[in-house]
Amino acid sequence: MRDYKKKSSKPTRRKQPQQTGIKPGRAFIAGLIMGVALTLTVQNWSQVRHFLLGPATEEPVKKQATTPKTDDEIEFEFYTRLPKMEVPIDTTVEEARDKKEREKYYYMLQVGSFDRRADAERLKAQLALLGEVATIQDVSVNGTTMHRVRLGPFNSSRKLNSIEARLTRENIPTMALKIRKPD
Repeated sequence: MRDYKKKSSKPTRRKQPQQTGIKPGRAFIAGLIMGVALTLTVQNWSQVRHFLLGPATEEPVKKQATTPKTDDEIEFEFYTRLPKMEVPIDTTVEEARDKKEREKYYYMLQVGSFDRRADAERLKAQLALLGEVATIQDVSVNGTTMHRVRLGPFNSSRKLNSIEARLTRENIPTMALKIRKPD
């Protein structure tokens, strides 16, 4: 006859593989503790250095008590040095060049070009708050009406460059235009 084994009434458990490594919660706590320890060490570095290395061998330099000087005793060297450093600039050449350019050209500063008039008006108002008077020029490009926001006309490139630099500091993009005067 056959031998039958009697099955036990208890269910058998499978062995689950053991996890290796650090659990995420423990890693977080370990990182937090290390961060706090590092922060405290950096904040109290002089005390930590004293504890680890002992007292400093050098004595700190003591400040000598000085009496504050009065306005009459204070001497400023730049009053004598700066006049020696000045270099005279001959501006007649630049003025003559600018005069010739003024006769032939004028300068404009284009600040934006929009397909919606409301956007152009908004930029014009923003420039007005900065103290600049802008104009809006309507042009047709490939059958589409564009609204250009421009500053000028300026007679010299110096004036244009100074305004362009100011608008650049205000993060407003610009494009300088040199336009020939009609003959």
